[in-house]
Amino acid sequence: MDRPLKILAIDDEATMLKIIRRSLEPENCLVETFSNASDAITRLRSGDPVDIVITDLMLPDIDGFKVIEEAHKVDRNIFVIVITAYSSVESAVKAIRSGAYDFIPKPFDPEHIAIVVRRAAETRSLKLENIDLKKQLEALPGSGEIIGASLAMRQVFSMIEKVKNTDGTVLIMGESGVGKELVARAIHYGSTRSQRPFIAINCGALPDELLESELFGYEKGAFTGAVSRKTGLFEAAAGGSLFLDEVSSISPMMQVKLLRVLQERCFMRLGGQETVTVDIRVIAATNEYLKEAVDKGTFRKDLYYRLNVIPIEIPPLRERQEDIPLLVRHFVRKFSLKMAKDISRINKDAEELLKRYKWEGNVRELENIIERAITMTDDDVISADDLPDEIKIASPSLLESATAHPTNITLFDLERLHIASVLKSVNGNKSKAARLLGIDYSTLRRKLNSIDIPLE
Repeated sequence: MDRPLKILAIDDEATMLKIIRRSLEPENCLVETFSNASDAITRLRSGDPVDIVITDLMLPDIDGFKVIEEAHKVDRNIFVIVITAYSSVESAVKAIRSGAYDFIPKPFDPEHIAIVVRRAAETRSLKLENIDLKKQLEALPGSGEIIGASLAMRQVFSMIEKVKNTDGTVLIMGESGVGKELVARAIHYGSTRSQRPFIAINCGALPDELLESELFGYEKGAFTGAVSRKTGLFEAAAGGSLFLDEVSSISPMMQVKLLRVLQERCFMRLGGQETVTVDIRVIAATNEYLKEAVDKGTFRKDLYYRLNVIPIEIPPLRERQEDIPLLVRHFVRKFSLKMAKDISRINKDAEELLKRYKWEGNVRELENIIERAITMTDDDVISADDLPDEIKIASPSLLESATAHPTNITLFDLERLHIASVLKSVNGNKSKAARLLGIDYSTLRRKLNSIDIPLE
């Protein structure tokens, strides 16, 4: 962001506050320091916006957990970072579960706190941008489930805004399950055609003869069984939008007929002599690259250029993993309400498994997985045990992920990884693991109870 970050720092040690201020002011941060929580909470409630709160857990008047609670009462989008002694890791984990963004153990390197704040600021900025985009899209009927804060999805949202009030044919490309129809609906309902019909048809689901009669309609007597005139979808969508899904599957004969409609905006019903002129917007979608079909000779080049006036490509879910937590939260809320269950969230291990899965079925597959988990769980939190075996088996281990991306893993996860690795090396023998870890057995048991250990 262009403006300085507004940060409140709370610690009863003056030295710590000086270190925080000196570490962050060069990072375009305005740091206000407080030696107690009460004054900081009064400042939070003042109405002057705050971006990030950094607080010690052990304070002389009110503990850091209360600070987290009060900060989120003021604004759910305030990011709270807790600082604590190494001996209080369990408390730090509890703070994370209470809504803190991250924790920093004392003593800390000034550069470390700057990195954590920088990362928090970037995450917060993306979150706020996504909220703003969601508000714009949710105002459009039928588009509320398009969710994403990734750069690729922000580009899709931007394209929707740019093209919604033009009449150019839109070609939406993407794998099955990425949400092509949702994008088509968002374009229609955000446009000046929004009060007219939006009609969708799956071209790949119908044989040629039936597809032709569905699109163009027919006159009475056009064929056996045609006892009256039938209005086709091109006419039914007059003034609105017609969405042609799986357009790559239509036959060469139907490609010629579709080309004429796109060129001249007119057609004849089956068995008819009258030319019908229509004012519609055509939005097409395909899960194949039409250019390759053109090169192979299975799709007309002239039709391809007519369809590809405004291309929008939706990335597969595996290429925008940062959107998975947002989608998961949305689907948890959706199916919890639908099934009248009080399920608030998904735990960290389950979320990590979902983030590392390949998602060949994309968003539709993720939605189905969450619906199944909500159906099967008896708890108020979805855990890894509620996910199907294929998710757990197909996901690479957390250790592999940490090795590949060492800067993307937190201290909390590193501790979990190390404990899990040691336990695995001794075949789950907790006494041996405790000796190797240099801690007593009761400490190990306490850690195992307080954080979910991925025994892989």
